[in-house]
Amino acid sequence: MYIWTLIGLVSIALVFYKFLHGLGKTLPFLELLLLLAGLQWIVGAYIEYQTPFEHYKYYMYVKEEEYMGFVVPAYCCFSFVLLYFSSKFGFNQINIEKLANYSDFAIKLLLFSLIIDFTSSFAPPQLKFVFFLIANMKYVAAIILYFSSVDWHKYVLYGAVAILLFRSLSSAMFHDFLLWSVFFYIFWSFQKKPSIVLSLSILLSGFLISTVIQSVKSDYRSVIWAEQGFSGNKTTLFLDILTAKLSGGLSDDQEDNEALNVRLNQGWIISAVIDHTPKIEPFANGETIKEAVFATLLPRVLYEDKKQAGGVENFERFTGLSLSSGTSMGLSILGEAYANFGKNGGVIFMGVWGITLGLIWRFLTVQTNRNSIFLFFIPLFFLQAVKAETELVVVFNHLIKAILLVFLMIFFASNMLNIQLENQSNEH
Repeated sequence: MYIWTLIGLVSIALVFYKFLHGLGKTLPFLELLLLLAGLQWIVGAYIEYQTPFEHYKYYMYVKEEEYMGFVVPAYCCFSFVLLYFSSKFGFNQINIEKLANYSDFAIKLLLFSLIIDFTSSFAPPQLKFVFFLIANMKYVAAIILYFSSVDWHKYVLYGAVAILLFRSLSSAMFHDFLLWSVFFYIFWSFQKKPSIVLSLSILLSGFLISTVIQSVKSDYRSVIWAEQGFSGNKTTLFLDILTAKLSGGLSDDQEDNEALNVRLNQGWIISAVIDHTPKIEPFANGETIKEAVFATLLPRVLYEDKKQAGGVENFERFTGLSLSSGTSMGLSILGEAYANFGKNGGVIFMGVWGITLGLIWRFLTVQTNRNSIFLFFIPLFFLQAVKAETELVVVFNHLIKAILLVFLMIFFASNMLNIQLENQSNEH
């Protein structure tokens, strides 16, 4: 095993330890971000390097020594910075018992977000993103109601999970279901204070469930997305495929196991960037970073070349690989770092990006300790940031605009609608 590989695996183990011990004491969203990134950038890549089976396209394009020699130092630099901010700035003034005082607001937010969700298909293109953010606030409302002193309010959270599962089965896209389930668990832990053993058991069970879903997803999609469509019961179809998979054993087929790791491993994309840039495509020297910042801060009227989300252009440019119509893949921020600045510059950029996220985290913790209503919106703020495969323009645009929208909404609700949202955290 190469030294950088060993350092990377140890670093991820440390991040997992920090995440596990943060459950119940704080909201370890930065640790979750690092954990998911480490699993996809390092663990998945390591498994791929140890596997004899090689996918025709989703394979590691450079040797392990070269790949880990960039990814691990960049990940360690990124992790060091974020763990510093996580330990330095936390939610030290939150009174959990007082969080029930936001229940009335949560009911109004839930109804409003559901209306927006049902009407989002009619929204003009300029407001699609705003409608998307507001529609996702129904899950925020569900989390708030889970802390309510009214018994039936807690069941709204379970209803939100059911909605997520139903939508996942309808679209054959399970990412949001898994991600919001983790968010819900973090808040559940914040209230229930589970033991380390219980947390480990729940996390292991969640990992097994996600593995089962990943093993079924490909076959399920092939039926749902068939040209003729599928008119039957999708839940029954999913359970039938799941039963067939379980009866045949999930770990007996080497190709199935490899397919599972392909979904975990985002390293193959980064390795393709390392292989293609600058050998074929020159370094961008900050071009895509500038585009992401301008696209976030300037409206389309002032920035006609505003970057579109989806990642197709950058993916094909910096990997040399083609994507079929309708397929979207991102370089990941780490892949983008290398595409712009190379090995050493990419490591430095990940440190700078860590500082940027850390300062945003510091701002959010300060605001939350002043008014704890912002605590519940943190999953919405970091919805894209925790996705290790997402490109910078998507992450930064979502993060900044979600924060701006929520702060404006809270201001409007408090000052225009006279909804009681003053700080509850200091009322002991």
